[in-house]
Amino acid sequence: MIQPDRSSLQHGSSGLKGLLVFLGLALVHTLGLSQNLAGLYEMAKQRDSTYLAAASQLKADLETKNQAFAALLPNINLNARIEKQENTYDAFGMSIDASRNPGTYSLVLNQALFRPQAWESYKQSQLNGEIAKLSFRQAEQDLILRLSRAYFDLLAAQDELANFRDQKQAIAEQLSFAKASFEVGSATITDQQEAQARHDLVVAQELAAENQLAVRLLQLETIVGSPVDKLAALPPATQLSAPTPNTPNAWAEQARHNNVLAQQAQLSQLIAKGEVKKAHYGHLPTLDLTAQVVESEQQIFDGNNGRPFDIGVDSTTIGLVMNLPIFSGGATQSKVRQQAALLEKALNNVDQAKQNATQTAKATFLQVQTGLAQVKALETAVASSELALQSNKTAYDVGIRINVDVLNAQQQFNAVQRDLSKAKYTSLINMLELQAVTGQLDATALQQINSLLTD
Repeated sequence: MIQPDRSSLQHGSSGLKGLLVFLGLALVHTLGLSQNLAGLYEMAKQRDSTYLAAASQLKADLETKNQAFAALLPNINLNARIEKQENTYDAFGMSIDASRNPGTYSLVLNQALFRPQAWESYKQSQLNGEIAKLSFRQAEQDLILRLSRAYFDLLAAQDELANFRDQKQAIAEQLSFAKASFEVGSATITDQQEAQARHDLVVAQELAAENQLAVRLLQLETIVGSPVDKLAALPPATQLSAPTPNTPNAWAEQARHNNVLAQQAQLSQLIAKGEVKKAHYGHLPTLDLTAQVVESEQQIFDGNNGRPFDIGVDSTTIGLVMNLPIFSGGATQSKVRQQAALLEKALNNVDQAKQNATQTAKATFLQVQTGLAQVKALETAVASSELALQSNKTAYDVGIRINVDVLNAQQQFNAVQRDLSKAKYTSLINMLELQAVTGQLDATALQQINSLLTD
């Protein structure tokens, strides 16, 4: 069983990875090597905008924990105030003008001693961090699936184009033979016209396949952010094995516990419980420690000489501040009821997420089984169609079969070949989707698929 990789971002190594990817890409182009699925995945992690946005979002979400913890630490503020004053003093029959620049400086410290809501918010921030990591984990799985679909869609388009070209060549040979037979009188004009019609049809199909190939190539290049040349292909003789364990219930049970969305729902439920606690804490008092140092200037009028003078005043204050809520108009009770309802909703969301995960796992497992069975059937059909084609050619040569029989057999053989190729690629994608729904899709799982590909 493939175990999911729980690591998130490798900070500080992205630049080195980018350089290695660049050098590897240059080597591939220089030596004309095939690009495989694992190598393109490393490139996509450096350049895919959706994945990079998810990585940036993870960095931002993880800062929530630091912000919540800051509410539990001391808060220190330095305040300074400088003024320009022009005063006129009238006393004892005298009028005196005085100009001064008084200043006030204060250093204030606040330390929360008892704030249960802030502590609960810190615990919730830790859970939100885990949810953020799971969201990034989902982005990793989505990138693997998007890349794999684009990769195998491109291989399927290449196979389809090659198939149509082989079919065109075979029909061209049959058309040439029909023309020669008509010229010597051993075949009718109908044989030649039928072969020409089939040839014209396959030419049109070849053009459509070329366009489809260009579209698929563009889709893959958009994900990896770089031109793609030759791809490592799946050998025709590759045998696909059934997933382990080979029962839908076993995969459903894994999905119930390990599915990313189900895990996120469970963490959201814990956060909802914290919100209920915070609502109840609204009835409790808060207690803070405060300390303040103030340095200021004051002006006093001297009655003896009739002049003002400044004095400095320094003060230090340390105290405890308690705030006890008495009545808030029923808002606290309303918040308690509100959060209780949201908690009930979160519980239902957990059940729904687990149910969706198990159903999706079972359905995907059945798709894998059906796909593998289809591959087996198509492998048999390819062998039978090839034998039927050879038999029709031999029978046509001795005059037992007509030209249209050979053309039909050729078309059937090529169609079955295309279906077999697509069925194998679809089965591989289904296997990756099965691992994704159970939270097991990672670079290791991708490497297992990549090991089937050859230059």
